[in-house]
Amino acid sequence: MVKFSKELEAQLIPEWKDAFVNYWQLKKHVKKIKLRRKRRQPPPDLNDDFGRSIFDPIRFISRISTKLFGSNNNTEIIQVKSKSMEDGSDEVVYQTELVQLFSEEDEVRVFFEMLDEELNKVNQFYKTKESEFVERGEILNKQLQILLELKQIINDRRRRKPNTGILSRSWSSCARSSDFSERPAELKDGSTEISQTDEVIAALERNGVSFMNSASGRAKTKKGKPKMAMRIDSPATTATCTISAVTSMIWEDLVNNPKKEGHGDFINTKKIQCAEKMIRSAFVELYKGLGLLRTYSSLNMVAFTKILKKFDKVANQQASASYLKAVKRSHFISSDKAVRLMDEVESIFTKRFANNDRKKAMKFLRPNQQKDSHMVTFLVGLFTGCFVSLFSVYVMLAHMSGIFSSSTDTAYMETVYPVFSVFTLLSLHLFLYGCNLFMWKNTRINYNFIFEFAPSTALKYRDAFLICTTFMTCVVGAMVIHLLLRAGGFSPTHVDIIPGILLLIFIALLVCPFNIFYRPTRYCFLRVIRNIICSPFYKVLMVDFFMADQLTSQIPLLRHLESTACYFLAGSFKTHEYATCKNGRLYRQLAYVISFLPYYWRAMQVKHNGVPRIYSVFVEAEKHVQLIMFSSIQFQVCKKMV
Repeated sequence: MVKFSKELEAQLIPEWKDAFVNYWQLKKHVKKIKLRRKRRQPPPDLNDDFGRSIFDPIRFISRISTKLFGSNNNTEIIQVKSKSMEDGSDEVVYQTELVQLFSEEDEVRVFFEMLDEELNKVNQFYKTKESEFVERGEILNKQLQILLELKQIINDRRRRKPNTGILSRSWSSCARSSDFSERPAELKDGSTEISQTDEVIAALERNGVSFMNSASGRAKTKKGKPKMAMRIDSPATTATCTISAVTSMIWEDLVNNPKKEGHGDFINTKKIQCAEKMIRSAFVELYKGLGLLRTYSSLNMVAFTKILKKFDKVANQQASASYLKAVKRSHFISSDKAVRLMDEVESIFTKRFANNDRKKAMKFLRPNQQKDSHMVTFLVGLFTGCFVSLFSVYVMLAHMSGIFSSSTDTAYMETVYPVFSVFTLLSLHLFLYGCNLFMWKNTRINYNFIFEFAPSTALKYRDAFLICTTFMTCVVGAMVIHLLLRAGGFSPTHVDIIPGILLLIFIALLVCPFNIFYRPTRYCFLRVIRNIICSPFYKVLMVDFFMADQLTSQIPLLRHLESTACYFLAGSFKTHEYATCKNGRLYRQLAYVISFLPYYWRAMQVKHNGVPRIYSVFVEAEKHVQLIMFSSIQFQVCKKMV
């Protein structure tokens, strides 16, 4: 049976770890009480032991009856009182008082003080998160209502003729809370059009939508017509500020700058579809957060129950019942706002985003977690064994053919090794990344949240090890085949093309559009590389920073990749003139650029991401500039030595 402490550690939410009950500290204090009781117990007196008595069964029965029936007559040994804060807030603080004296009174008092602190901490955190989720739910409902009204406006505009008015439409939701009424479908002059726009804006303002420019303060054009330039003023501090920004863009394009052509409708439709996806994602995140809050409540309740049972067992008292009554009356157990909000989100999501199909809605709200397959572990072991065997065969063949001896021609080492070392360094990088994933998982670091990976498609450490071992098995297998064919007397022109074929296979697999061999991970890698190369023009994420730091240590890989590309593109594998690339001026210049290019990308990332913190950005950028200069000097020194 798994201990509850391990079960709690496995199930607690990493981001809320400090807000959970400190079960381990409470457990240590219970052990202190137990040790204190053992020290105070007198040693058994052996002189009083005269054997068994005929009254022993009667004493045994009396003890059992006392435990079973006498406990109901005992008074409570503790009293848990709830007090309101003096600052006038509705926060309730729990405080325990000892009614009955204990032999270890000081330790017991400290234990219940710690228990009260944990209970108050859990209550306060639950209230904060609950109010935050309720506020997010209200904001999302308002945004959803605005989105539905926008879709109704688009549908009404499509039904009208091109010469009809722009803002004549019915407002079903606004009519309930305002005196805005529907206008005729056709407008004959600009004044009627302007008045209708004002009425639409006034109706929106009465429904909680505020505009930066009012109807009275609007600027006018040269012809005397008012400029239709208004933007919804959404607060940037809310949890759905991004959705508000998108909604404001839609209203700016729809109400402020309407077009009578069909192209304007197309733009509005695309923006509405984008806003609808964002609102749907926000509802999914809200539902997940509410589920985590319920898990938080249930785990803490079990923790209080377990620790109180341990205390009863150690202190030989019945204090758990009285304290658990107070715990059940506390806010994090008695409040049902989170449950009701979850039901409301389910109903709204099912109705608005799943066409009343609950099964389809639950696929978004409660996606099935992918279970770790034993096949992945089996394949990792299989390919690891194949790699070790093939590498042993390659070492023996290389020793027998005398490749590593000084008398042998260095063409093999200068041409084949740079090609295969590209895959070797990449596989080593994947292996170390898999080790990082393993350590992050064991230390409960939520790397998917940090790097903004999708949990359903994120790479796990077993998958990283599988990719690494697969790469190395294929590379060493190709090296063995290449060495066997070379020793068998085959034409070097045909034999030396094997590394190029292997490189083409891996490139084709990397850009393969079919959903095989971790397509989300492959495309994420390509997207990150694109963001790094074009770092001044793309938003820099945490995964981009991480990958750019890795690239600064992969300069040998980039140089070997350059020599491999030159070897095959220049046709050196046919002519066997291996000095063609090294003596070329363009090759040397590219090698010079490659030596400091990763540091340049990293410096551009820091410059692009650090506008608010100028000083630290300057220091970071200066460090990367120094690394660029050092890399250039190192390249020049190595070039002269060669």
